[in-house]
Amino acid sequence: MNQQEFEKIFEHLSPRRKEVLRRILAGETDAVIAKAMGIGESTVRKYIERICQEFGLENEHSDGRRYKRSDLVALFAKYKPELLQQRAFTSTNLSENFLLQLFSANIPVQEYLEKQLQLSDDEEKTQTAKSLNKIGHHDYLNGDFKSAVCYLKWAITFNPDFAEAHYNLGAAYEKLEELSSAYHHYEIAMKYSNRAADAAINNLARLSILKGNSAAAVEMIQPILSRVQDSMVKASLHKNLGWAYFEQKLYKQAKKHLLMSLKLDSDRPLTHCLLAKVQEAQGEKQSALESWKDCLKSDYDNQQLKGQDCKLPELNFWQLEARRVLDDEIDLGN
Repeated sequence: MNQQEFEKIFEHLSPRRKEVLRRILAGETDAVIAKAMGIGESTVRKYIERICQEFGLENEHSDGRRYKRSDLVALFAKYKPELLQQRAFTSTNLSENFLLQLFSANIPVQEYLEKQLQLSDDEEKTQTAKSLNKIGHHDYLNGDFKSAVCYLKWAITFNPDFAEAHYNLGAAYEKLEELSSAYHHYEIAMKYSNRAADAAINNLARLSILKGNSAAAVEMIQPILSRVQDSMVKASLHKNLGWAYFEQKLYKQAKKHLLMSLKLDSDRPLTHCLLAKVQEAQGEKQSALESWKDCLKSDYDNQQLKGQDCKLPELNFWQLEARRVLDDEIDLGN
């Protein structure tokens, strides 16, 4: 399709189809479009299907409507970007999907967000912050840490009291090895009473251990451990507390917390590695060998499930140690 063909198809769309199309490009859901136009959601879906047929957009994805919407946005970003830009600066629909559509259309992110910041009320700013946090966290999980930082910084610009965004931003800075910035945002997040605060304290404790200050880690974790409700955060807290006690050569306490961590989440390779090191220190050679094996196995299983290696840097070193110990055991057996 060329520009002339596109314009011809667009001009020949019926007024109702153009209205549905404009609302799609604004990021509105089927339900919102249906209510605004006084039609049923199934009718909206029929309109979307017919519009895509008009423009020759076909797909075989199981979630066809989602991909058709994305295809339409991509098509208009190429041939009629001004329509997307016009909707961008007048729409109050600030969902994650809407923002992604805008950014995929090459609308200047900073220009749009600065204008939206000026025009939005508090409720709209809160919603925008949530959407930006989701996009940033998604980029973080996909290993695009610089992009994650960009979106997360905007999230806290719209809502400076957004603990989850501060935590996610701290985690992204940590991946970029910008530790002073990571500390800064973890320390902001930990001031709130929620899951993000607990997770931030956990990460600060871990960084304290890495700096050789295991006593500080214990002081951070112990006061909050009993009140934490989230099982994944609690498993991490027990793991780091066990690690801190191991560094202090308090092996009995270390083992207790590492086993509690594994009870909450048995697929943590770091915890298996730490338990192996504690068992070695206690002279439990056979148990340590099994824990080293579990360390390597759980990490492999996690990579198969997640598809993205989000390992913490200390795990690389400990897994090398696991392989060395297991290789030495095989050599002795021969």
